[in-house]
Amino acid sequence: MVIYGLYGFTHGWGRVLTVMSPEGAAAAARHIVAGEDVETNAADGRLPQYFEKRRGALAGLVEANGIVVLDKAEWDARKRDLGDGIW
Repeated sequence: MVIYGLYGFTHGWGRVLTVMSPEGAAAAARHIVAGEDVETNAADGRLPQYFEKRRGALAGLVEANGIVVLDKAEWDARKRDLGDGIW
């Protein structure tokens, strides 16, 4: 399964990783093993998000789950290409 990620920040400047996959949001959420240092926010109709509770936890999540991290321009292009299939 291919999973794409985009790093961002919360309003409190915490790090967040949003993910999407050609297989859909629910499949991506089921596939990812977050661990105790990452808080998960995955709900129907939304792309799953992972919040870092400890510095370095998202880097470990990306590595452990083979997530392909994109920059914003790449993310936007991939999201457009995948269309409604990501939800």
